Amino acid sequence: MVEMTPVISGAGGWVGRVRTGEVMKRVTILILILAIATLAAARDKKTKAKPGPYVFSSKASAQTVKGVIVRANLNDGYALDSEDELHFRFSRPAQMPLYGQIFMASNACPGMTTKQVWSYTLAELDGTTKVTVQPAWDYPDDYCKVQTNEVAWSKPEEMTAFQAMLDKAPAAVAQAPAPAAAATQAAHPPVVAQEDAARRAQQHQACLDLAKDNPSITCK
Repeated sequence: MVEMTPVISGAGGWVGRVRTGEVMKRVTILILILAIATLAAARDKKTKAKPGPYVFSSKASAQTVKGVIVRANLNDGYALDSEDELHFRFSRPAQMPLYGQIFMASNACPGMTTKQVWSYTLAELDGTTKVTVQPAWDYPDDYCKVQTNEVAWSKPEEMTAFQAMLDKAPAAVAQAPAPAAAATQAAHPPVVAQEDAARRAQQHQACLDLAKDNPSITCK
């Protein structure tokens, strides 16, 4: 009995299928490499992105800066959540970005919503006001408790505009020192003091005139 080895003719068909498979394999590998590189770049970018706080400065006084920031937030539709002299917080309902929605629970918490939050802390020193800004999100968790997630300020143009707003705030005007009362009085004696001195001089002269004829009189 003779063994027969099957031979496939039509090299164009078989070889063509082999070459097509190799090309698809290479394309798939390339896609995987690009996907891995993209994920790695996104991970590195996320790692480098800092959630704040962000520090700005102004030549205006702390109270002036506070007024400017409060007006700007109220004009943008934010509500003042809390306030003391140098620390205050604003928020407004907003849709959390996709990258942040992994933190948020489902809409199973009636009356609760996500909020965009901005916190400000002011410190005044040597004629300069330092402004510390922290953006964040408030959101309900699985137990319908409000959680706060600090986030990065992802829009550089907003940061530039914020600093420009601080630069336009009226700078604190240094008060001129009040003239010393003693120096003023020494340079310009009051009228009453001048009159007293003149009267005393006249009395002393009158005493001297009397003493000429009366040796018993002593003038002081």
